[in-house]
Amino acid sequence: MGYFDKSGRRSFPKLLLTGFLFMLFGNLLCTIMTISIAPFISMDFIKVMIFIFALAVFYSLIFTVGYRDGDNEQKYVRLHKAEPPKSTKWLVIGIILMLIMFIPSVVLLLDKLCGWYFDFTLVHRIICGMVYPLSLMLVPESTIDSMQEFVPFVYMLCYAGIPAAAHLGYYFGYTQKFDKDKLMYK
Repeated sequence: MGYFDKSGRRSFPKLLLTGFLFMLFGNLLCTIMTISIAPFISMDFIKVMIFIFALAVFYSLIFTVGYRDGDNEQKYVRLHKAEPPKSTKWLVIGIILMLIMFIPSVVLLLDKLCGWYFDFTLVHRIICGMVYPLSLMLVPESTIDSMQEFVPFVYMLCYAGIPAAAHLGYYFGYTQKFDKDKLMYK
């Protein structure tokens, strides 16, 4: 299976890879943002603000990847090069991406429950950059022993909006909700 199908559209694996890379980039940006504010991170207000900004950055990137594909699909349909695509495509991709982001939290939970000798807390914070500021609030001692068992589920809940953000991005791109000509002349 190639990267493009007969009509020139990107194939499902290519879209999944693109979504994964955007998700990875979003987590990386959130990690850098959290580390760069380290001198002020002792204040709870700053932790809350950084977490809100991290949510906004991460979900805007997930929205953007769906939006770009929806905009591209609209062009193919408008030029009669292809028939309309399945509307649930980005919902499925979002579910797969969400399950991928659940893996580090499941490993963190298993680390806590099984008593492994490897403290996965710091690695989890770097991999899951969007929840890094939240983890500083929930686990301030930064050790697996001080973490409660419910904390990995809270992290998973933070990533549960990925399918909705990806699908909304695709919908807005496909229906041309942000078309600059429509916005300017209304």
